[in-house]
Amino acid sequence: MEFEFKERTILTEMIESTAQSLFNTMKYIYVISGSDFYNINCKDIFKVALSDVTNPDVLENLGIQVSDSKIGEMASDEFKRVKSMIHYIFVLRLPFLRRAMEFCPLKETHIKDLYALAVKRGAENYGEIIEEDLKTMLKIARNRQPEPAFDGEWFRRWIYTRGKELSVINNRNMFLLGCMDAMFPLYYSALTEKLTTLLLKWQE
Repeated sequence: MEFEFKERTILTEMIESTAQSLFNTMKYIYVISGSDFYNINCKDIFKVALSDVTNPDVLENLGIQVSDSKIGEMASDEFKRVKSMIHYIFVLRLPFLRRAMEFCPLKETHIKDLYALAVKRGAENYGEIIEEDLKTMLKIARNRQPEPAFDGEWFRRWIYTRGKELSVINNRNMFLLGCMDAMFPLYYSALTEKLTTLLLKWQE
């Protein structure tokens, strides 16, 4: 199949909205961790967020109020760059869609086009916090080498090198980091499923 502007835009928007969704999930987790740390059931956050990872507003159904006063440093312009980096790491994994499908119509040229479009829409590796890059990922996928683990180590690096109140060692921040350690791979898995389902539908 040929990837026209419409298809490229749909894929790009799906990845971008998933990045926004994960970014929003961070805020919700931080809010509930500040309300009553020892009586938190974060299962609801995980269940609802993962029910549709492409919907940035899905957690609004929980009725939890997220405001700048409640999320502190997360409301800063500096922290907003985290969303751009989440967007970046999702796009970097497009080469591995070939392993999730018996036949993947995405060619390297398509992936490079999608990457360029994502960068135009804000995906960025601020301060080179993320150690991966597209060239390396394409090479790994091309050579059938094992896919690197998808985790939140880069997020921890950002917290401890760029964060202020978020870098303080306390129960609230450790709770956030622990939840995000689980959320990153879960979101990636769910996004991969969404993308492969869409690509398969287009091939029918």
